[in-house]
Amino acid sequence: MLRLLLMTLLCGGFSAASHSLRYFYTAVSPVPDVPEFVTVGYVDEEPIDYYDSETRRTVPRQQWMEKSQGPDYWEGETQNLRGDEQVFKANIQILEERTNQTGGVHTYQVMYGCELRDDGSISGFCQFGWDGDDLISFDKDQEVWVTPVTWGQLTKYKWDRDTAMIQDWKIYLEQTCITWLKKYVQAGQAQHKPGVSPEVSFTSSADGRQLACKATGFYPQAIDVTLLQDDRVLGETRSHGILPNHDGTYQLTRRVEVDPSDPAQFSCRIEHRGLDEPLLLFLDRKAGPPVLIIVVVVVLLILVAITVIGGFIWWKKKAGSNGYNPTKTSEKGESSSNSSATA
Repeated sequence: MLRLLLMTLLCGGFSAASHSLRYFYTAVSPVPDVPEFVTVGYVDEEPIDYYDSETRRTVPRQQWMEKSQGPDYWEGETQNLRGDEQVFKANIQILEERTNQTGGVHTYQVMYGCELRDDGSISGFCQFGWDGDDLISFDKDQEVWVTPVTWGQLTKYKWDRDTAMIQDWKIYLEQTCITWLKKYVQAGQAQHKPGVSPEVSFTSSADGRQLACKATGFYPQAIDVTLLQDDRVLGETRSHGILPNHDGTYQLTRRVEVDPSDPAQFSCRIEHRGLDEPLLLFLDRKAGPPVLIIVVVVVLLILVAITVIGGFIWWKKKAGSNGYNPTKTSEKGESSSNSSATA
């Protein structure tokens, strides 16, 4: 459930041309073999650190993150999250009683972070959830907490009166978070070449009903992949969003359903900092028949091979019945951080 939530959040909500720093905390009522408290931090689409109640240590998830922060940083984060762990576990019990749900498995979560856009504007958010539904969120402009559920009013009343907590969140989301985001982005970019261009492929499914344009191996993550039909932008496309590769680069695949009998010219346009100019790739509809011919030839060769081998085996059996015994071989084969507040 946690992975599904994270993927949903990662695939939307932020512009590909911006930078974001986000944290996800999840507390779960006791379940065998499942950590009761887990946190993950992200810069853009890359996980940068991780903590859980089993290891009770904050650890880096990127080499550049480990190199850019010293031992004092990781020790400080560990101590902060150990404190948050206790608060989150206590809130699980408080909310179970408040919602009359003392049995079963329940989750208490917080998502918070900030975004720095290309135009220089910023945004920040902080949202708490209970069992996958909204519990309470922070309106930093109005400096109040907002809840959509009646049983969240007690928490709202308590947190609205805590003016120090409100100011801490406002300063963090508007200043501290942005400062750290800039530091992390700078540290991450130092590891990569500026503007690594994408490798692009534009393919069609076997029945011709689905087109897919994939760009991979690019850095930074900001990219624009557009599918066109006779120079007209196709709006009904699907994508899982920008995803990280193992080497620190990114990938993006955009798909669209089409009529295979449509004679239009389909193309894929890619714009990225690593490209001197936008790349335009056209779909080659003539690539289908040669592939079919190759498949047919391969099948024929296999049939011929089967026929030859079968004939050879039959000949050996025939020879054996006439007094010829081939030499026997051996039968033995060989194989070669700001989220701790009680509800």
